[in-house]
Amino acid sequence: MQLAPLPADRFDAWRSAARDRIAVRSDRSRLRIGADAEEHADRFLTELLPEGAATPTSLILVVGHDGRERGTVWLGAAGDKVFIVDLDLDDGVSATALGELYDQIVRIARDREASRLSIALHPDDRIGHALIAGRGFTLASIQMILEPLPARELDPRIEVSAMSAERYRSFAAHSEAEFALDLAASGRYTEEEAVAESHRQMLAELPDGVDTPGQSLLTASVDGEEVGILWVGARLRDGSPHAFVLDIEVAKEHRRQGYGRELMHAAEREARAIGADSIGLHVFGFNTGAVDLYEQLGYRRAEESFFLDL
Repeated sequence: MQLAPLPADRFDAWRSAARDRIAVRSDRSRLRIGADAEEHADRFLTELLPEGAATPTSLILVVGHDGRERGTVWLGAAGDKVFIVDLDLDDGVSATALGELYDQIVRIARDREASRLSIALHPDDRIGHALIAGRGFTLASIQMILEPLPARELDPRIEVSAMSAERYRSFAAHSEAEFALDLAASGRYTEEEAVAESHRQMLAELPDGVDTPGQSLLTASVDGEEVGILWVGARLRDGSPHAFVLDIEVAKEHRRQGYGRELMHAAEREARAIGADSIGLHVFGFNTGAVDLYEQLGYRRAEESFFLDL
């Protein structure tokens, strides 16, 4: 296995092909569709390659094996992390060759004193999955999609209503703190980074608190007692309404009574209320109970992020 820097005169052609790969993979997975997938690919490349081929945080390598060029690999660096951003290899690459490529990627990451190697994969990325299989990677997080929305009704015993301004104050503090803990537990962030990222996302999503347009903040009660909370945001997906579950939690004393499932049914109701026929969510890989529930409800995995501690 030989890795060599991509020649400067091939960068423009590589970038165009990479842009198309990123858009097509995203569209096929249904994580983003149509124009959204195209715009995401353009934005992604602009952000990660601001100086083109000379961007110091990126390394684009030509992969050679047995005297033949087999494709390219794009590595990106951020802090003490190295990311396998894009992998484009021909279908004839053997398992042995993939093992050699993996060893060289790890060597590059260690030479850069990285402590972690990360990769995000769509379900049909056969070569990417083969590259990391059996090599100790941890599933960090999953993006999931449900479409079309099924015709399910909420259990009439459960009252779901708008969150009060008073309840919002305690919700916001708790939600931000819990999300920071989850970010750190996922392995994607240090504790300090997780606190900052959680705060940033909360401010971005809820600049006007409970009155922020396009955000449904709800409490669920049974016989007058709160059993859980739900936060659903309105999005656009290729120009059509789309919903996203930003937070869901069942109170500890009310768990294992089916309320989580009912809150997800309530999320579907919120999605239908804005005219959406699809709903998405993000779940951390360690939360296997939630993943099982979502898959039982028909959600499918659109993208998975993995990491390896070096």
